[in-house]
Amino acid sequence: MSVALAIVGVAVNRTGSLHRLYLRENPAPGIVRLAVILAMGWIAYVLWRHADPSVVGIYLVFYFVMGYAAVKVLGQTVAAAYGARTRVDAGERRNVPAAALAAAFTLATGLIFGGSLWGEADPTGEGEGGWWIPVTFFLLGWAVLLAVFGLYLRREGGRIHHRIQRERRWNDARAAAIFLLASAVALTDAVSGDFWGWRHALLTFGVLAGLLVAHEGFARWTSAREETAGEATGDSRRILESAAYALLGLAAWGINRFLDRLWGAS
Repeated sequence: MSVALAIVGVAVNRTGSLHRLYLRENPAPGIVRLAVILAMGWIAYVLWRHADPSVVGIYLVFYFVMGYAAVKVLGQTVAAAYGARTRVDAGERRNVPAAALAAAFTLATGLIFGGSLWGEADPTGEGEGGWWIPVTFFLLGWAVLLAVFGLYLRREGGRIHHRIQRERRWNDARAAAIFLLASAVALTDAVSGDFWGWRHALLTFGVLAGLLVAHEGFARWTSAREETAGEATGDSRRILESAAYALLGLAAWGINRFLDRLWGAS
């Protein structure tokens, strides 16, 4: 199934078949390709150094292929639904802001999948987990990524598609890309680590989701107060949003560490 999905993802997003005039002096497709390489490099690193000891031999290949399918389909292909199409926008239209958004969504998906492979399935015993454990945590993390990014787009009023695709506004694409990557870093931390049981994992995940939703409420409040301000103030709001993303990511990381120690002590 993963091989079939990967083939579909490659076919839908392929830019190598475009005429060379589309690719000449066009960095947009390369930005998306770099995101795919970084995502797969991260997954390979986790499998090599931090995966469950039972993940050896052919299982390394299995998980790597699953990760590639997730990156190409759930990352690169689904990004088209948010106005960042690799073949059309990055390849044919030379739209660098759209390519940056597609690359961020692709890398975010790879980060979360790699995080789901980090840690042992049964750290206190001799049992071995199944493939459904990392896949479940990945889908949970990716679902929350979609939810919070959906809230982000809702706050933008649906105009971000037009600003990125038509106006090619870099500030909007940059803010959305940073939001995705900051959320992915926090979600990667939430789904990674040794598996101490579903209760502990879901509790940690719930705390992180609450932080991200709370931030979205703050962003909406800030936008409402500045809706009549000029462009300079809007850019300042984007900078404040980016800083808030980083702070919330650090807070989620600290809370996860605290919960790990608390659960281990109990």
